[in-house]
Amino acid sequence: MNLNLPILDQVANCKNLLIAGMGGGFDLFCGLPIYFELRKRGQTVHLANFSFSDITSFSGGTRLTPTLVGVDANYDRMVIYFPELYLAKWFQEKQDDPVTIWSFQKTGTAPLLKDYRVLVDHLDIDGILLIDGGVDSLVRGDEEETASLIEDSTSLFVVNELQDVPVRLMGCIGLGVELNLTFPQIFENIANLTKMDGFLGSCSLAPQMWSYQLYEESVLYVQSQRMQDPSVINSSIISAVRGEYGNHHLTKKTRGSHLNISPLMALYWFFDLPAVAEQNLFLSEIADTDTFMDVVQAYIPFKRGLKVRRNNKIFQP
Repeated sequence: MNLNLPILDQVANCKNLLIAGMGGGFDLFCGLPIYFELRKRGQTVHLANFSFSDITSFSGGTRLTPTLVGVDANYDRMVIYFPELYLAKWFQEKQDDPVTIWSFQKTGTAPLLKDYRVLVDHLDIDGILLIDGGVDSLVRGDEEETASLIEDSTSLFVVNELQDVPVRLMGCIGLGVELNLTFPQIFENIANLTKMDGFLGSCSLAPQMWSYQLYEESVLYVQSQRMQDPSVINSSIISAVRGEYGNHHLTKKTRGSHLNISPLMALYWFFDLPAVAEQNLFLSEIADTDTFMDVVQAYIPFKRGLKVRRNNKIFQP
């Protein structure tokens, strides 16, 4: 059973597609079912992530810049938190596939843009699919609650600047996982993107899909490694695909909190990336930021000076 991707037409002619996690941590894992599906179809696909790990101090892999390194499985030292490294190890150990996971240091937009341009040139990238675990990448900034939009906005700003890359898309999965998000306003944003011809369709993961099964195996493998903090979003997606519902906890990390697992979490939503960037009100505030703290500090006065949009509570997942 294959994943019925609605963006096949957009990526079909890409000779070197980059699937990149936009919010850090385990976001990249959310793009793995797409990666497996496209690789099966014969496409060349590369993987990258806006990392939460200490990329500048990492001594292994293929270093392209001080803040960009290609991580492979040939690194045996213990690291505190490095899901990209253990994903590379899963590919090598379980798939006999020496995959490189390109990892960006968490910086401001200016260094990240330089790193993306280096990687685009290095791999001859002609298409980028940014992947968000959750849907906070769809916020405009004037919602009542905006979850953790800062990392997502940083990646969104940078890839939107790469106008020489002909295909730039964004995908989200895990709708309903984030607790501090005003979901009726997210649906309103999707409706507006639809009017802008920016919504490209959706599809769902199912347990019978071989691409999903590899994804689940990789997530559980990495989460089982020492000092690798489990991903709430990916754990919730797995629970949803397995058919769990309500306050179900796949890992000990979330016990004591209340989860709302539902089939909506197994849905991919795909968008034209420039359209998403166009409706994001925060992006203009973070051009030429150097450090990630610069981006954080730019958000505080931005949010304070913005009129919060009225929440029409039509639907809440």
